[in-house]
Amino acid sequence: MIRRWLRSSRRLVDLLVLAMLVMMAAYGASLLPGGEFGGTAKVIDGDSLMVAGTEVRLYGIDAPEGRQVCADKTGSAYKCGREATRALRRLIAGREVTCEVETLDRYGRSVSLCRAGDVNLNREMVASGWAVAYRSHAHDFADAEETARMARKGLWQGLFDRPSDWRRTKAAAADAAGAGTPDD
Repeated sequence: MIRRWLRSSRRLVDLLVLAMLVMMAAYGASLLPGGEFGGTAKVIDGDSLMVAGTEVRLYGIDAPEGRQVCADKTGSAYKCGREATRALRRLIAGREVTCEVETLDRYGRSVSLCRAGDVNLNREMVASGWAVAYRSHAHDFADAEETARMARKGLWQGLFDRPSDWRRTKAAAADAAGAGTPDD
């Protein structure tokens, strides 16, 4: 029994090594953790970009989803997901973006720290209040979140659900209705 398990474990390791080699050949070593790449960026949403043809998730932050609605300081509803997307576009302002890969997510996207010129996009999205620190993955931007919260910037001007909570609520509703899954 143990021998069979060891043999299957070796096969799994071999498969993982092969997958890594295929990734390196297909994407280049720059897309592996510690690698760096850059180029023209297209904003997907408040925490996702397409940089030089590579989909990137901004490391350590979580922005509202495109369809997410929040309440402003007067209690009026507004599309905070769209506002977060606009904020990221303003930060990039047509400049080239460089990203340093931290890891790959379960969808194969690069999870990276990115800059547009001297601007750290990850930190600035949280500092401006249009994203929150993604504490279940990293604590790198908790200080920036606290500063934005105290200054009532961006999302912090009114009421909002943390994006991860909003996705979980939408997923539960979709499951109950037998529909597909929400944004991620």
